[in-house]
Amino acid sequence: MPFNNWGFLYLGTGSEDPATDRAVIDTGGLTTTVVAVPDHGSAVRVAQELVAAGAQSIELCGGFGPKVVAEVAAALEGKVPVGGVTYGVESVHALAALFPRDE
Repeated sequence: MPFNNWGFLYLGTGSEDPATDRAVIDTGGLTTTVVAVPDHGSAVRVAQELVAAGAQSIELCGGFGPKVVAEVAAALEGKVPVGGVTYGVESVHALAALFPRDE
């Protein structure tokens, strides 16, 4: 089966509705679905929905971090590969400023 469908999830500001805050790009035989999610917990549910709809891989933005990437991968039970964008150490402080923690 050729690779022709994947999903990318990114962490929004908290008010996103993943059902409507998304874009589907069809080009060259490849469908890319980009979905904004309001929080980490939504990533698992949306990834499961994308796979059920035919996504062959899932990628998460770097704002999630490796823990959420691992949670999504576990929830998908090896059905598709799951990856995450990473940032170099030189970007740590700038990234932390974009995604402050409420702890």
